[in-house]
Amino acid sequence: MNKFEETGGVRIGGFKAIWPFATLKVSEFKLELNASIRGNFVFKRSDIISIKPDTSLFGSSIRITHRVEKYNKDILFTFLGNAEGRMAEIEQTGFLNSTAPTPNHIDVEITQLQNQTGFPIKIPVAIGIVVIWNLLFLIDISNVFHTRSENGIFGIGVGIALVFVFLLCVLLLISDLVRHIVLKNGSNISGIKPFLYFVAFITFMIFTVGFIPQYLANR
Repeated sequence: MNKFEETGGVRIGGFKAIWPFATLKVSEFKLELNASIRGNFVFKRSDIISIKPDTSLFGSSIRITHRVEKYNKDILFTFLGNAEGRMAEIEQTGFLNSTAPTPNHIDVEITQLQNQTGFPIKIPVAIGIVVIWNLLFLIDISNVFHTRSENGIFGIGVGIALVFVFLLCVLLLISDLVRHIVLKNGSNISGIKPFLYFVAFITFMIFTVGFIPQYLANR
């Protein structure tokens, strides 16, 4: 049987991510939707009620209706291209029409993945990141340490915050130790790589364009 893989966007309840922050993978026995920082959503055939194509003025999408109670019921995968054509490719995997029983090891794997789904970063770590980010910005807003000039947009606090997030993204991409500390057990770095690259690029550009020229001008 063939395998299907497509990069696109996703809408899960109130959460939305645009292309290329979501990936849909389908094989004969498993359907997996990676929704970046929203987590992975994995289904076996018996979990699926229906998979329907949809086309609107805003693009093509595939709506997944399922029986997994832990998952949000409103799951929509969006992509560029023809919805009917993508559905035909999914049908060729055998996921929708194969009568072969799901191998036991795949069934167990899917059950384990369903129990591990959700936000991939450990909650205490996520809280710590937010607290550090906000404190560094607060230092500049209050200018308590006189780190920002009267005419300056950024102070040293914002600069440190940007470098902190940039380095965290880079370390998550290259360091197994940092991944072990930051990510939940069972979370796969491949699912959030596009998000990490995006955040690293944005923080690098803001720091380079906004902070460095101002810092050099004040010297």
